[in-house]
Amino acid sequence: MLEKIYNLLTTHFGVKLISIVIAVVLWTVVIGSRTVEITKEIPVSFVQPTDLIIANEVPDHISFQLMGPKAFLRAISDRREEPIRINLSGLKPGLITHRFLTEDIHVPIGVKVISIHPASVGIKLEPIKKKDVPVKVELRGIPAEGFQIVKTEVKPLHVHIKGAESKIEGIAEILTKPIDVSELDENTTRDVSLELIQRDVQLDGPLPKVTIFIEPTSANYRIRNVEVRILSPHQIIVQEKTVTVFVRTNTKNLRTVNRSQVFAMVDLRGKPKGKYYEPIKVTLPDKMALVKVVPERINIILK
Repeated sequence: MLEKIYNLLTTHFGVKLISIVIAVVLWTVVIGSRTVEITKEIPVSFVQPTDLIIANEVPDHISFQLMGPKAFLRAISDRREEPIRINLSGLKPGLITHRFLTEDIHVPIGVKVISIHPASVGIKLEPIKKKDVPVKVELRGIPAEGFQIVKTEVKPLHVHIKGAESKIEGIAEILTKPIDVSELDENTTRDVSLELIQRDVQLDGPLPKVTIFIEPTSANYRIRNVEVRILSPHQIIVQEKTVTVFVRTNTKNLRTVNRSQVFAMVDLRGKPKGKYYEPIKVTLPDKMALVKVVPERINIILK
């Protein structure tokens, strides 16, 4: 009997001695560590049924209040945690309560879970509903001096949204996030985001595009002797061969403009011979907005 005990103690004596030393050192560290408290947050994820959706606010993290040796808690504090997964598959519409347990977090011996916040969460499940709603454009700011917004155009006019039945039923329209039109002096088209988070719904499709149409309210330059081009296969008799064009632009654009890009035109192709009193259409380069043309109409004789 004594021989067996002796053999047990002496076999692999070096390994056993090292193990004992490590255990003593660890125990000494734990015993000598000051007891502290920390809060550890763990993310929460929900596995939802395909035909139901969570209709109320639920936490995305759960806080665990832990107490134990500082050496152990330091390791837990730096540890990355896997989310607590709450499986809602197979459930029916209604309100359920899920309670969080101390087993939801792995802690070593010597560490205690003091409290969990929140200790439970109420989950309201509702059927998913879809709906087409119009988009309303929300603008912020004012255009550049001398310009105004004529209209806005949304494509598509309606968007497809989905969400909890109680949320969707009360939505008659969806606002765009504010579009800044400050200092705009030309038409512009933009992709826009929608105010969906506040309504607690999701977009089921692409984002719309908004076009903002800008026109000048007053002229700051005029261009004299702009040629009038009459388009017709017949012989043309016209008194006003040039017009004056009033535009809104900046000095740089005016200096760099090519006069061949500025012209007036009356299209009478397909018209029979006779007398006409027609409006003038003016073509301008980019960055130059038409305010008016003088005269607006001219007399034309086709022979």
